Amino acid sequence: TKGQFFLITSHRAENVDVPERLVNIVSALNRLAKDYNYPIIWSYHPRTRSRMDNLHLVVSPLVKCCTPFDLFDFVKLEKNAFCVLTDSGTVQEECCIFHVPAVTIRDSTERPETVDCGSNILTGCDTERIVQGVALVTANNFDWDIPQEYVDPHVSDKVIRLIFGNSERRNQSQP
Repeated sequence: TKGQFFLITSHRAENVDVPERLVNIVSALNRLAKDYNYPIIWSYHPRTRSRMDNLHLVVSPLVKCCTPFDLFDFVKLEKNAFCVLTDSGTVQEECCIFHVPAVTIRDSTERPETVDCGSNILTGCDTERIVQGVALVTANNFDWDIPQEYVDPHVSDKVIRLIFGNSERRNQSQP
């Protein structure tokens, strides 16, 4: 049902390969399942499953661990989620455009414009901060202005000019 589940994707080595961070992520998911009573769909990579098994981590029955979805299925889940937790830069942008709150479980982001507009909050991998971040970003009523660079209708033209301009300069500099 639209808006009645969480979606999480976590694949970065900084989260998956550091036991303390993975334990905190699982703990946060279990808390969110208890606090919100919403299903949590976790799209994880095989490496994540292996790390979880090695650490004997147990998730709430509301947490559904799934192998990665194809692009179209994942985007459909994103568009319909109550909130998305992620360590992916692209997912932060997509959630902003879809007006779905995002919580970035990293210490930094390459997409600060999503934080600036209010669609995303940066929490790191502390359990309490993740849980509090969800409460904060979902209280925003999904009311933010999408950054202009995300909706520029001429962005592909600009990219093409940039690519051709750079290749032209390279060709001129070669003997």
